[in-house]
Amino acid sequence: MLTAARIVALVLSLVLAAIARAQSAAPEAPKAPAWVTAEVKAPRVSFHTFDSAAAKAKVSYHLYTPAAYERDAEARFPVVYWLHGSGGGATGIAQLAKFVDGAIEAGKTKPFLIVFVNGLPQGMYVDWKDGSTPIESMIVKDLVPHIDATYRTIAARDGRMLDGFSMGGYGAARLGFKFPEIFRAVSMLGAGPLDPDFERTPRANPRSRDGLLERVYGDRAYFREVSPWELAARNADAIQKDTLLRIAVGDRDGTFELNKDFHEHLETLKIAHEWTPLEGVEHDPMKTLEALGDRHWAFYRKAFGEPAAKVARRDGEIKVKVKDAERAAIVVNAPPVGELRPAVVILHGGMGSAEQMRTTSGFDAVARTAGFMAVYAQGTDFGAGRRAWNTGHLLRRQVRDADDIAYLDALIDTLVRDHGADPARIFMTGGSNGGMMTYVYAVARAERLAGIAPVVASMFTFEKSPAVPLPILIINGAKDNEVPLAGGMSENPLVRNAQSTPYKPVREVVDFWVKANRSTPEGTPAMRGSVTTTTYPAQEGGAVTEFVVDSEGGHGWPGTRSRREENAPIASFKGAERVWEFFKDKSRAKSSDAAMQLK
Repeated sequence: MLTAARIVALVLSLVLAAIARAQSAAPEAPKAPAWVTAEVKAPRVSFHTFDSAAAKAKVSYHLYTPAAYERDAEARFPVVYWLHGSGGGATGIAQLAKFVDGAIEAGKTKPFLIVFVNGLPQGMYVDWKDGSTPIESMIVKDLVPHIDATYRTIAARDGRMLDGFSMGGYGAARLGFKFPEIFRAVSMLGAGPLDPDFERTPRANPRSRDGLLERVYGDRAYFREVSPWELAARNADAIQKDTLLRIAVGDRDGTFELNKDFHEHLETLKIAHEWTPLEGVEHDPMKTLEALGDRHWAFYRKAFGEPAAKVARRDGEIKVKVKDAERAAIVVNAPPVGELRPAVVILHGGMGSAEQMRTTSGFDAVARTAGFMAVYAQGTDFGAGRRAWNTGHLLRRQVRDADDIAYLDALIDTLVRDHGADPARIFMTGGSNGGMMTYVYAVARAERLAGIAPVVASMFTFEKSPAVPLPILIINGAKDNEVPLAGGMSENPLVRNAQSTPYKPVREVVDFWVKANRSTPEGTPAMRGSVTTTTYPAQEGGAVTEFVVDSEGGHGWPGTRSRREENAPIASFKGAERVWEFFKDKSRAKSSDAAMQLK
């Protein structure tokens, strides 16, 4: 039996346990906002704090200053307020500052300051409904005046831009649309949340979304009231007057559809803006900026003015990263910074090289005269300086299964991002093994090209077809015994020994492209000397197919010296001139349904 003392002790222990459980279940007191972050150390980046009346606390920020700020003690500079994404953004400061510094030093844009704003890990760049965290007021009422009073800024609307990624892109839109009298330009990169009702949140699960809604906005009515959708509609007249606005987002970014919806909302409101979908880009700030290439700096130049002088890009060898390897190409006649030019990617033949093709093809002179960029791609070395392309059917063992589609993808990406290539006017041509690789790449990546011109080459298979029509110029010699018009195995023993699949007859290759291009089935021939040119015009939604055969021509790049009398190259025209004549009026553009259409 329990004694009275033991009963009292048991009851007391139960009461204490219940109190402890109740205390542990009680909600924690809200944490104070982290108004001061850790310092990030990086070249040209400094760490500062200031007293914010709105926050009733010291608030930190990081500042990037260009070298020109120190060189010219009298000059004043525009300011970009960079708004980070959720999580705090400190890890990206050094990388972004380096990216900007390189562009300024290269003359891609005027020098400017960057204020890396402390927007808290999930501050949303809004005054929280409960009054605890007034981020919007801290920025607009305290930070902007502090920056203008402390540094040599252009302390006016025309000297201020908002730029940001993800949550920062949302914040840039919010602040820019609410205060168009303060900020001249607004850049939204991969922005979110952009659903007007905060229902679709592709980067947050429902529990996280609802927690954020309760903590920051209190309810959906307040979310709608402060959203970019509502602010754009409310202030459309003021925004339309003189606000420079752009939206850029990767088409593989989970926020893409919501950004597209917002772009269409702005169109409905007649608010002018740039809309830039980025092919193949996910939700990543640096990849978004890299994919924008010079388009990013073109927007900055619009906001802050052109750089003092055009800066020439250098011609010469460039390096291209492909998986774990580094490969090369040679660029000739690149445009000045801030300009775009068509690019012709030129593929050498088997046992050739980029430098050899540059020396013999004649493209340098044509490129400089016609105003395009000549890009000499480099195949894989299989000994003694001999190089070739992996078509899957010829010299495959020698080039060790090199992934040349990945190389050409990376090369085109590099040309567009760093060297001023017009993405709508990328062309490809090649001779012999380079022409065969041109066919292979065109079938795999037709949507990336505006036209191709395989020369003294053929195809090995018709198993796959190009995804979209693609203008093509096919050039062959009737006396070519290395790539015979009739197809089959090469008559050159060296080539035949490296050939695992017979060539398709060139007539069948022409028919394949007429069908794939939705060209007119019946071609129109025109004869001039030994050359017959048969043109198959584009039907609706299609592309032109053109077939040139020289009855006296053998193997080799047209217009070059003969290596063997019995197989002399076409002599009736020069290959570079004939190829550019075909390319010069071609381009590609995206239609509204994202399919590639050729003009």
